[in-house]
Amino acid sequence: MAGEARVLDFLEEEQERGITMKSANISLYYEDSLKDQEPFLVNLVDTPGHLDFSGKVTRALRLIDGVVVVVDAVEEIISQSETVIKQAIEEGVKPILYINKVDRLVRELRLNEDQIRKKYSRIINNFNKLIERYAESPFNKIWQVSPADGNVAFGSALHKWGFTSNQLSESGLKFKDIILKYDKETYSEDTYSDLAVYLPIDKAILEMVVNHLPNPIDAQKYRIRKIWSGDLNSEIGEAMLNCNPNGPLAICVSKVQAKKHGIIVTGRIFSGKCSIKKDVFLVRDNNQQTIQRVAIFMGQRSEQVNEIPVGNIVALEGLKNIKSGETLVESSYVDKMIPFGSVKYVTTPVITVSVEPEYLRDLEEMKKLIGDVLIEDPNLKFEIHEENGEFLLSGMGPLHLEVTAHEIEKRGVKIEISEPRAVFKESCKSKSSLIKNTSQNNKNYILLKLERLDEKSINYFQSIDFNSLILTSKQKEEMKNNTNLTDQEIDNFWKCDEDQNILIYNAKNQLNELQKSTVIEIINKIHLNGPLCGEKLTEIKLTIEDLLIEDIDDETIYTELSMLFYNAIKKGLNEAELVLLEPIYHTFIQLPPNYSKNVISILSKYSGKIKDINQEDEYQASIEIFLPVRNSIKFAEDLRSITSGRAFWQNEFYAFMNVPQHEANKIISDLRFKKGLSW
Repeated sequence: MAGEARVLDFLEEEQERGITMKSANISLYYEDSLKDQEPFLVNLVDTPGHLDFSGKVTRALRLIDGVVVVVDAVEEIISQSETVIKQAIEEGVKPILYINKVDRLVRELRLNEDQIRKKYSRIINNFNKLIERYAESPFNKIWQVSPADGNVAFGSALHKWGFTSNQLSESGLKFKDIILKYDKETYSEDTYSDLAVYLPIDKAILEMVVNHLPNPIDAQKYRIRKIWSGDLNSEIGEAMLNCNPNGPLAICVSKVQAKKHGIIVTGRIFSGKCSIKKDVFLVRDNNQQTIQRVAIFMGQRSEQVNEIPVGNIVALEGLKNIKSGETLVESSYVDKMIPFGSVKYVTTPVITVSVEPEYLRDLEEMKKLIGDVLIEDPNLKFEIHEENGEFLLSGMGPLHLEVTAHEIEKRGVKIEISEPRAVFKESCKSKSSLIKNTSQNNKNYILLKLERLDEKSINYFQSIDFNSLILTSKQKEEMKNNTNLTDQEIDNFWKCDEDQNILIYNAKNQLNELQKSTVIEIINKIHLNGPLCGEKLTEIKLTIEDLLIEDIDDETIYTELSMLFYNAIKKGLNEAELVLLEPIYHTFIQLPPNYSKNVISILSKYSGKIKDINQEDEYQASIEIFLPVRNSIKFAEDLRSITSGRAFWQNEFYAFMNVPQHEANKIISDLRFKKGLSW
């Protein structure tokens, strides 16, 4: 049943499309594992490969200690392979290599043994270069792979065979024998079916996993330092470093699913043991709850158990209002635990669609179902546009949103979605002067200035969890080293939001709690609706130099301050020159070399810029371009057409960049018209 049972691709849509779209896990117990070896328990997670689902890959990596990277022998290491290797290494997860689709090198490309070996060498060298580039010392050296060491396997998963160099020599076969089985003009299933008997793929993968991927006891010694910034000498720090089964319970939550009977939480136990009816404290959400049921995953099923020890993946039921990225700790250790570091996503929502139910009566149910989907997938964003009541769902790419819409329909509400469009943002080019705005009664005033945040500071604020940013002395020191903010700005730092806008309060007079929370609420609201065309503001440093609030009662404070802030910020933004930003894809195209000219000829039509062209390989050329997301869908259709469907491409989010002025005016007026904006 190998390759047919689809135990981890159990969703109907995954089977129809032939790709993995959701992470799924299974715990496999090998009683009779390898020759002369004791039994092994393998916690296996299958993650998506498509870039639209890379958020799911990042969250799954928190659960595991080692990863088998599957690389296509024909296409070699594509941009997505590079992305997942980088993601794995940043999480302290050790990669090994499986080179798949070897049969195609003989059947389709008609390569001889020497040409195939050159291809292998190139893939392995490029894989090792990525480890060298992204891993810290000493792992950049000790994690290097080579067939002689047994941490590289080759094979054809479709035809159910695979081998490490050790297994090939033990089988008595030579690589030439494998080539001959595919080299006949009239090859059929009968000619290669015995390979699955001599070189079963499961043995190759199991041997690599057992011999070359670390167990939790070894892995946690170096991984905890990467994913947890607490005191490693504390009782809980030492328990996690040593993978102590008798230590205090500590679980990192990676995935949350909303099911009919409640929420199912997937997590990794880093210390202690997890049992039913255990009281746990949700560190980020700051509340205590009780675990009602504990289970291990078996694909789409889960087996209930009473207790699961450290180092394993666990399914929990009975917890409410919990989000992925949460940290669970034994209740008596709540004061001694800080949350696990936030999962760093390699991308951000760049495509949006408007959604509405087919029948108006289903509106509330649709909102509830979208709420459930948002709990499960933090890479989705949902908002209701206040001006025109539009429901906007944003995600990583068209496929991500299509699958989400399908998921909502499967749960019971038929919905209609608009054509996907790019997510735009607004910012400013330079800096404003000191802007003063006085209230109508001349009693209250604000003095503020605005400017575009510098690149170094933007990169830092992108890398942290803005929700849990607390200005400890350690955090201030980190900010000092990683941003261009002055000491005074760091001391008076108030907040950062998801779009890297920061607020600094330099005014002498201190505000009370209500006044401060009102100011933050107003600025949050302004952030969502920029003056250009109602898109979110981004990368702006707002400094309040002075603020006088007198004789405002609690009932009218929001209205009064809104007028002060709105007018001052709008004036400051106009003075600092408003600009429209758009998301840019780094697009990686692979295609037969004779089609390269066709692709280059259409780039200017879609505002694409060439980053790199590589035509050294006689079978395959690669072109890297920067492409505005707004043009990517039409570009994909054109690319398919001019290459007769022979091109393979992947889009990876690169950055938000200024829209060229000659195009910006039309986009702005179109967006204003669409949203019904008049001012």
